[in-house]
Parts: sequence; C-alpha cells; structure tokens
Amino acid sequence: MKLSARGQKVLKIVHLVCAIAWIGSAIVMNTLRHLVDVDSVEGMYYVAVVLEAVDMDILVPGAILCLLTGVVYGLFTPWGFFKHRWLIVKWVLTVFMIVFGTFYMGPHVKDNVSVGAELVERCGNDSGCFCMTPYMDLWNAYRHNVMASMWSSALQLVLLTVVV
Repeated sequence: MKLSARGQKVLKIVHLVCAIAWIGSAIVMNTLRHLVDVDSVEGMYYVAVVLEAVDMDILVPGAILCLLTGVVYGLFTPWGFFKHRWLIVKWVLTVFMIVFGTFYMGPHVKDNVSVGAELVERCGNDSGCFCMTPYMDLWNAYRHNVMASMWSSALQLVLLTVVV
C-alpha cells in the first residue's frame, strides 16, 4: 500500500517540521553552550535546566519523529529504504545521531542539571564557592559535561547539515 499524493504532502510537511525542530534545537543548544558564560552557581544551574528542556522537549521528539516519518516514507512511498545511496547515508547518520545523542550527549546534559542543583544547594548565594576545594569535584564535573557537549553538539550540527 502506498500513500496518496495528498498523504505524501502531509508526510513531507510533518517530516520537515520535525527536521526543523531537531536542527533548530541543536542550533539553540550549541549557541547557548558557546555564547553563554555564567559566573554563578545559579546561572550554571539555570543554563543546564534550559539545555535539558530544549533537549527533551524539542530536540528528542523532533529526532524521533524524523526517524518515524522516514520509516513511513520507506514503507509507503516509492522512495523505499535503499533505493538510492544518499538515502542509505541519511539512514545511517540519523540512527547514529539518535544513538549517540541518547547514550553520550543526553547523559551529559541531564547530569549538569543534577550537578548544578547540588551546587546551588551547597553554595546558596556565594557565587565564588565553586572555586573552593570541597566543590571542585562538582565544578570539574560540570565543566567536563559542558566541554563534552560542546564538541559533540558541533559534530551533531555537521552531521545534520550533511543529512539535510
């Protein structure tokens, strides 16, 4: 069974909206990571919360729905799954980005919310407390997560550009 011309147009619109959500949220997250420099534990926490919200509420649904609409394209339109080499590349990169995001990028984003919350709880309004020795482990964990997210989000943007 193949989709009608109208069904294919609706599918294309849904697929494009999901792709825009995925790419747009990746750009927003990458921009926040590179341009927002916080100097307080509250700022660190709130940036982490915003990044997680964009990730879980926009990027993840956009990516999953792109994958699902791609499956519908493969099953119910003449495009198929392996008819063209460029489709195979899109499938491989899409699955890679979703797996990489789920098991590498996502945990860094989520961990920074916990680390930021713990710093806020321990430090209160003392903006310089994360420089003190007892808090260096949390500060280092936060910075590690930010750095890992920065290079991996840049990779994701490159791969998304290739897929588009």
